[in-house]
Amino acid sequence: MAFLNPLFLFGLLAAGIPLIIHLWNRRRVVTIDFSSLMFLMAAHRENARRFQLKHLLILLLRMAIIALIALALARPFLTLGLPVASVRAKTDVVIVLDNSYSMAYQDVDGIRFEKGKALATDILGTLRHGDSAALILMSDVPNPIFRQLTPDIGSVVAAINDAEVSYRATNVQPSLELAHEILAASEQLNRELYLISDFAKNGWENWDRLLNRSGARVSLIPVAEGESHNTNIEEIHPSNQLIGVYLPFQLNVTTANHSVAPLARSIITLFIGSEKQKTVSFSAAANESLNTSLTYNFSTPGTHTGYFSLTSDRLNIDNRRYFALDVVGEVRVLCVGEQTEYLTLALNPDKNSRQQSVSVSNQQRDFLNASPTADSRQLTADTMILPTQCTPNQFESFPLEDYDVIILADVPKMTRQTDAQLQAFLRHGKSVIAFVGSGSEAESYNQFSDVWMPAEFGGILRWTPPQRVRTYQETHPIFDIFQSEGFSTQYAPQFYSGVVLRPTPESKVIARFGDDTPFLIERSEGTGTVLFYNGGLFAQRNGTPNAGAGPSRATTYTNDLLVNPYFLPILQQSVLYAATANNNLLAWEGHIGDTYTASYPQSGGGKASIRLKSIGGEWNDATSKPDASEIDDSIVVPIAEDGTLRFQDIERPGIYQVEVQTQNRIQRDFFAANVDTTEGDLTRIPLERAAARVGAQTATDQETDGVAIEADAYNINRHGREIWGELLILVVCLMLLESYLSNRGTHSLMGPDENALIAGEV
Repeated sequence: MAFLNPLFLFGLLAAGIPLIIHLWNRRRVVTIDFSSLMFLMAAHRENARRFQLKHLLILLLRMAIIALIALALARPFLTLGLPVASVRAKTDVVIVLDNSYSMAYQDVDGIRFEKGKALATDILGTLRHGDSAALILMSDVPNPIFRQLTPDIGSVVAAINDAEVSYRATNVQPSLELAHEILAASEQLNRELYLISDFAKNGWENWDRLLNRSGARVSLIPVAEGESHNTNIEEIHPSNQLIGVYLPFQLNVTTANHSVAPLARSIITLFIGSEKQKTVSFSAAANESLNTSLTYNFSTPGTHTGYFSLTSDRLNIDNRRYFALDVVGEVRVLCVGEQTEYLTLALNPDKNSRQQSVSVSNQQRDFLNASPTADSRQLTADTMILPTQCTPNQFESFPLEDYDVIILADVPKMTRQTDAQLQAFLRHGKSVIAFVGSGSEAESYNQFSDVWMPAEFGGILRWTPPQRVRTYQETHPIFDIFQSEGFSTQYAPQFYSGVVLRPTPESKVIARFGDDTPFLIERSEGTGTVLFYNGGLFAQRNGTPNAGAGPSRATTYTNDLLVNPYFLPILQQSVLYAATANNNLLAWEGHIGDTYTASYPQSGGGKASIRLKSIGGEWNDATSKPDASEIDDSIVVPIAEDGTLRFQDIERPGIYQVEVQTQNRIQRDFFAANVDTTEGDLTRIPLERAAARVGAQTATDQETDGVAIEADAYNINRHGREIWGELLILVVCLMLLESYLSNRGTHSLMGPDENALIAGEV
């Protein structure tokens, strides 16, 4: 026997109330000898016993009535196989159907999700009139198709037939908690929860045992059979964040073989747009991850989208990974200084003479091929950086409209005219790179430190032995082309002197020397950027820059940066970064279910339209199905007053285009969304361990083995009968009996002899 409302069992304590009243009202008998009644004593003793028995019976009846009322309110039911309990009881069922993308795996006997839908339909087919059901589609978040139990079983079956596999990963806990919440509102005898899944272990991580708050009978039904074999693309990582035209770069692809068997041969294919560009074949051992690199050269600037694809297998959803990259085009640089020929030659080796260009280019290429610390960058005649030279005096009136970056190369003094030119340049979203050293006049620079400069100048520093750059942000775009040892190797440049730089609160230090002196400081000024390098480019002779001065006692070499093999990649990276510092060259990349966030300060309060780019190149609505063939309206997303855009409806992988109206023009951005690769590992959790964590019985316990189950296999556990009605009938009968006994006249308790004696005496 069990109880649907067990709290009412506390009412059994009230059955003791009549006993307490009875004991309280008992009176002690006082014996008085009365001569005229002494002859009645013998007859009275026999009748007194009957009187006591009657009161005891009434007491027991009253206690039983109260106890039976409490039991009836607790709603007891019998499930012990007794004849009275052989009736099938009403049942409420919640089905949790796994629709994470691993359920799209193609087994020998069919797709796992289709098998799960068939099993769910079979379970609902065992329900009868008066039963109710609900459906939850489970991925990393629960998707309740029915938030409450419904007696319309046909609607639940239709929802199962219409269900589709999502692109999400798995998290079992939230869906089971919601199922228990739904079943906790049930008032039926039988409450059943069925979890139909492939039981991939990734969905059972990061949480512990789950309490059965609804008291339901939980059943686990697996749809996976045998070993699973799957390969997927785990990650795409560009070799560097700054990508320019005519500058080859590498795309590093990580693939994984989630299988106990080795992978003989698979092919990775690179698509730019919808056109195939390159293919690479690879083999992998069992449960092995591999890194593969493909080199590509973009010939046009702008945003380039694409994806990597693997050879088809039994789970194709994770065989494709998308990316969006912004490629920097032509960058016009103005080099300001007394001696900038070598600087412009480093920026564009083809600028002066082809012979000199080839010589310098080959020298740098030979170093980069031999150096283990930097990525190789080919220098061609079609280089993207176009430098121009001018002196500091010329710069005060130089037209700057056509330039993207200004490089101040050992400019000794900062005048007001120079400052005005630089501030106007920064206000237009352009950037400045400054190399400062012992020849820089601290007082002239410091008068503008609170306006746009990233640091305040101090005294001159001289180092013996020379300093090297020891710490830097390896993930910063300027330094990400170098390996982890970076400047600490034998090729690292040496610095003999520098200046004390005190960064302003608005600035951040990107790199430091060994004595903690800042080497590179960055400050964002509006949409522009200012970079300060602590080190002059040229030798100092009598306080005047002199790049061509030979060794003498009057010549001071501040560093060997200009002739160091590191100079070329650092300079080019700095120019590319300065030209694009406030643009997201590596477009946002997230997983299905993540929230895309972007900032459009000049479009606050406006709206953005978002579309998903399909494989063939056409643009489809972001929520359309994978096989959509027509172009639907884009999703319109409001932009907050502060310019923040948040887009949460990412349910499909691919390339998304964002269009925002900004200052009478349309700004287009792109981002990539991919599936969570953890779902690609199909290793299963042991069913017994899963059952222990959720307090369930497995399909093996029910002898189902993941196939269609006869209705009797379910209904055998649904027998039971509520007996609260019978208890109430019994209460009424006992109340009638108690009323009859308690209301009988007292004369009926006296015998015939006793009555005759009383009558005669009277």
